[in-house]
Amino acid sequence: MSIPLNKALEKAGNLIVTKMRDNLKQQKANASGKLSDSISYTIQEGNNETSLLIGMENYGPIVDEGRGPSKGGGGTDWKPKIIAWMKAKGIRPRAGVTMETAAYLIYRKINQKGYRPKPFIQISIDQVVDNILPNELEADMVEWINETLRRK
Repeated sequence: MSIPLNKALEKAGNLIVTKMRDNLKQQKANASGKLSDSISYTIQEGNNETSLLIGMENYGPIVDEGRGPSKGGGGTDWKPKIIAWMKAKGIRPRAGVTMETAAYLIYRKINQKGYRPKPFIQISIDQVVDNILPNELEADMVEWINETLRRK
């Protein structure tokens, strides 16, 4: 049995993805589940280096870092996304207000005020690297050393 770097990176990738999903859920930043479901890892090898890459929907870093006020614009692709978010959160407009109008009001408020960050990326990586991974890898190292000594 050997402990290749890829095995350690696979373990780290799984732990980081799980921790990111947990942190999103704890922060209630997972209305549709689309962001959480999109979080994955890949191991990339090349140019004498091996890297662990974490991927997710392109709006993940925006959820993580928050967003300041803006001047609006940006087309009309926001409307179906906000309506889908409202449905996932169970938000219903008041009587006499359409979903489209409510979505516009939310869109306008986001543009005027922005929204607070819901950090889940770096905090998850830090939790795994500082608290979980060392214990996991230590057990693998002990097993590898014992296996190597038994062969000799």
